[in-house]
Amino acid sequence: MSAPPPRNVRVRARDEDEAPPRKRPRRKVEVRTPPAEPSRNRRRARPEPVSESLEMPADALAVTPLASVPPPSGRESVAPRFRGERFARALRVLTTVAKIAGVLLAIGGAVAVGRLTRDYVRTSPAFAIATIELEGRERLDEAEVLRAAGIALGTNVFELSPEDVRARLERHPWIARAEVERRLPGTFRLKVVERHAALVLALGPSLYLVDDEGKVFKEVAPGDPVDFPIVSGVERERFLRERAWRSALLGEIDGLLDDWRAAGLWRREPIAEIHVEADDGLTLHVGADAMEVRLGRAPFLPKLRKLRRVLDRLDAESSRALYVHLDNVRRPDRVVVRLREEPEVVLPREEPTELAEGPAQHG
Repeated sequence: MSAPPPRNVRVRARDEDEAPPRKRPRRKVEVRTPPAEPSRNRRRARPEPVSESLEMPADALAVTPLASVPPPSGRESVAPRFRGERFARALRVLTTVAKIAGVLLAIGGAVAVGRLTRDYVRTSPAFAIATIELEGRERLDEAEVLRAAGIALGTNVFELSPEDVRARLERHPWIARAEVERRLPGTFRLKVVERHAALVLALGPSLYLVDDEGKVFKEVAPGDPVDFPIVSGVERERFLRERAWRSALLGEIDGLLDDWRAAGLWRREPIAEIHVEADDGLTLHVGADAMEVRLGRAPFLPKLRKLRRVLDRLDAESSRALYVHLDNVRRPDRVVVRLREEPEVVLPREEPTELAEGPAQHG
């Protein structure tokens, strides 16, 4: 049994009378095979065409077309490209690692140099403190200010920063503000603003100093000045608990002192005590005889001007008031004055004269 003819070949029987087919000339077919892709790390060579002369019958072209020629195998074309990509990836990784290592080495070197420099400037005698300039000191001693600042001659100028020195100075109760400047190689400049006490605040058994800005800054200690008006009648628990009331009270007293000066009474009638009443009104005890002046609530300057006119009139009459009340809310123009009673004049008692014994004389 013969094999069936191919599907794409037409078979036709030849008649006996037909002439035999003429032989066709053989054709040369040139087949070009694509060269394998070279590796990326090798020099690229210009591909040269590969030609092969194949002699085949013309009928074979119809049975086996050129398009059916299989391409080169996958291993021959993919393997070199894969090896090139893997090498390039490894090269990129090594480059990145080298860069990171270089950066780390540079940072480590900078840190080491910085530590060496820091150790040198902190121990070198060239950066020892040789000069300390102090300004603004009034009440405090220079040694006390330097002790509060924590610096001394001969210590390293980098041992404390200017910010640390300023914070230490402002923790001192008598220093309100401070400015600190460091000048290399060995100079510190200190400028302080001291507090000025204006009042003595009595809170229970304890006494506290209040500055001219209305701030309680320290408890009275031995050696502190106390020749200031004393604020009495303040409830300790309320003063510590109610911050707004405390600030308002101290601000009102500070305003009273300013008005007392403005009315011209500061030298004439020095204030000995400022008493806070239950309704938060203020009563003063002034002068050597502690004359009572009841002011009530602010504003104080109009009341103090009336008080001065009253005192001027009493001085003209050689009188002295026991108290002056200026807190009449309904009649603010009314002033209640009570004069001191004149003390009774006591004459010295005459001692009896001893008479000499003898005969009585008659006239």
